[in-house]
Amino acid sequence: MTIHYPENNPTIPSDSYQLGLLCIEGIAAAKFLQGQLTCNIEEVTLTDSRLGAHCNPQGRIISLFRLFLHENKYYLLMPVSMLQIAITALQKYAVFFKVTLSDASTDAYLNTISDGHEHKNNIEAGVPTIYPQTSGKFLPHEINLQYLNGISFDKGCYTGQEIIARMHYRGQIKKHMYRMHVNTLITPIPGADIHDQTGPCGTIVDSYQEQENNFQLLVIANQATVASSNLFLTQDNKEPLTVLKLPYAL
Repeated sequence: MTIHYPENNPTIPSDSYQLGLLCIEGIAAAKFLQGQLTCNIEEVTLTDSRLGAHCNPQGRIISLFRLFLHENKYYLLMPVSMLQIAITALQKYAVFFKVTLSDASTDAYLNTISDGHEHKNNIEAGVPTIYPQTSGKFLPHEINLQYLNGISFDKGCYTGQEIIARMHYRGQIKKHMYRMHVNTLITPIPGADIHDQTGPCGTIVDSYQEQENNFQLLVIANQATVASSNLFLTQDNKEPLTVLKLPYAL
């Protein structure tokens, strides 16, 4: 999937990061989630959340979220635009368990858990977000989920686990997610390509406008390309990207 930027320096409405909650409850909720998510449900407590993903059988991320436990219910915090996609994907498996999935975005609990998970903070911390336009596009390793305690390699099987584990243990990970900066009149769009002198060479995962015409981005690219090439936001090579440090080592 390639997103082409329209001409005339467009601006994109920046409400896609509005957060919502998906609630999973029922006597088999933990068992159900353990067989679907990349993180270990047993590590989620009333005081300790986890970053996790739900993947398709090919190991690509459908939804990404922070998982909380509250009053015997599990909550997945993600962009509100992702809720229906997440519910539809999980419901395919939920029918075999005594669990209920519901949109809990109006729950007062959302106000208590969203603090400290602001968009800017996440990008500076190298924590990605998945949006509808990038759902089903990325593998967990490509967005550094293994460095963010978002993948358990010893909890047992879950959807997509075979492919994810094979990549991890065979060392076949060539792409990583990097933090970058760009000065541009164009709002970077998740799912759009970045470029080097030869053409498209990576994909935008997320972006945040820190000042006028200044953006921080999270970008997936080949490690060798980042090390050896000049990178640009658009194919005309006029908006250079600068690689910034991540708070964790790749």
